Amino acid sequence: MNQYLCKILVKRSIGMRKKLFFLITLTMVVCLGTMALGAQRQKEVKIYYKCVAIQSGDTLWGIAQKYKTEDQKIEHMIQEIMVLNEMRSENIRSGESLIVPLKKEKLQKMQSAATLQSKF
Repeated sequence: MNQYLCKILVKRSIGMRKKLFFLITLTMVVCLGTMALGAQRQKEVKIYYKCVAIQSGDTLWGIAQKYKTEDQKIEHMIQEIMVLNEMRSENIRSGESLIVPLKKEKLQKMQSAATLQSKF
């Protein structure tokens, strides 16, 4: 009778170990996957700022179009410019200046274009 009881306890112990190992492994996989996804989402976006002198004939729409990135909607760029400059309307006047946000990729494109122009 004692041997029979020992065999049952050993089988239960082995079964519990397998379940525990499975649960720990599953938990680790889920945690690592979640951390990897979180790292991808938190890419750092550096924003630079440029002071733009408004010329005669300039519009807020035109300035936003010039400085926005390809994936950025022009409406969002206009809104960012208006918030940065504490504007209540889209009206601008020549002689004034605007602070315009630039993402790193746009700044690099503008700098490389300026470098090409200076060579010619």
